Amino acid sequence: MTVFEKESTISCSAEELYEWHAREGAFERLIPPWQKVSVLFRSGRIETDAEIKVRLKRFGFNRDWLARIAGSEFGRYFEDEQVEGPFAAWRHRHSFETVGLDSCKLTDSVDYALPGGFLGKLVGGAYVKRELERLFRYRHAITRNDLSICRQYRESPRLKVLISGGSGFIGSHLTQFLRAQGNEVSILSRRPQMDEIGWDPDSGAIETSQLEGFDVVVHLAGRNLADGRWNERLKREFWESRVDAGHLLVAALKQVRKPPNVFVCGSGIGFYGHTEERSTDESNGRGEGFLAELCEAWEGVAQSAADFAERSLSLRTGVVVDGSGGALAKMRLPFALGLGGPLGTGRQWMPWIALEDWLTATHHLIRKGDSGAYNLVAPNPCRNSDFAKALGSVLKRPSILPVPATALTLIMGEFAREALLSSSRAYPRRLLESGYRFRYPGIGEAIGFCVGK
Repeated sequence: MTVFEKESTISCSAEELYEWHAREGAFERLIPPWQKVSVLFRSGRIETDAEIKVRLKRFGFNRDWLARIAGSEFGRYFEDEQVEGPFAAWRHRHSFETVGLDSCKLTDSVDYALPGGFLGKLVGGAYVKRELERLFRYRHAITRNDLSICRQYRESPRLKVLISGGSGFIGSHLTQFLRAQGNEVSILSRRPQMDEIGWDPDSGAIETSQLEGFDVVVHLAGRNLADGRWNERLKREFWESRVDAGHLLVAALKQVRKPPNVFVCGSGIGFYGHTEERSTDESNGRGEGFLAELCEAWEGVAQSAADFAERSLSLRTGVVVDGSGGALAKMRLPFALGLGGPLGTGRQWMPWIALEDWLTATHHLIRKGDSGAYNLVAPNPCRNSDFAKALGSVLKRPSILPVPATALTLIMGEFAREALLSSSRAYPRRLLESGYRFRYPGIGEAIGFCVGK
């Protein structure tokens, strides 16, 4: 057996750290963005006989991994062991030890054996060790950050939250983040599972009685703007899935006995249109183009929620940087192959934000934000060429092959002109004024974190 161990000091008690690991959403929070992992089923709790089965996708192949709790003691440790999976043997002990008045030591100890005996260890031993170091470095960073937020709001009441678009890229991460913070989260879905609430915006169907009792509603639903070359049909679907669906939700919420206190609505930096070199913040008005009109109408949903909500907010989001989805996930392969580079001239300003900052900033605004629009972008804007250079540097690959603007326009049409080649130098003035402090203000450190470098 080979032993791997990783230690970190966390600013919380051992009991708080144990409780966080036991919460719904915590396991998903610890899945690194460069791993393709889906949860197939889970049962029980870490205090008893919990089991979890996940599917790992690696190098184009799927492998199922079933693990179960082999022992636990509240505030001290829990252990999981592989029942079936990729290792010949695997036993993982999570230990929590108080080391001061306000801190504890987190130790992850893994005893494992690779398949193939000595030959397997010879061939794959060094690789597996590097991957475990990479994995647990990420997990400890997430744990440290999440526990700092838990402590900040430990005296605040837990929230009951409803999210539309909760199964999408950003929405699914927000769901797990809020659950790991101890909140109760429900998802509004067109194809509801057992614990979800159904709705059908196309037909105007929504069960009003199921909307009772929520403290916060977050409207993130909307068809992906990069789904294809824009035409009138697609643009209508973009509008209907965001604006019309949002107004349907607001109309239903107006009918409940106790409507939510906070309504949060998605939006985008596309609100400002093409601004060239000019810096913009929330004091600037709407720009020109379809995206600007769409964002304005989307924010109109939040404004209509002001009839019942004490606070209604719109999140003007830039490019969300994370390895599990969005632009970075699509760009990583060509860059890894040495085929990456800037889009067009690369001089256009590209508003961006690390996924972890988007999650914590959204939570911050749910708790403390005033009504109105907020730019959810990093405070250090970069040009598209800077983004390409940073990604190439992190992956240790060249980033010198530009994609001509004419080619992008030919293939993607209006989407290329308004989203890929448009310049928006947005600044998060209101977010910073609210007291939020970014964890990943620079593009290099943001990319490095989410690819495990």
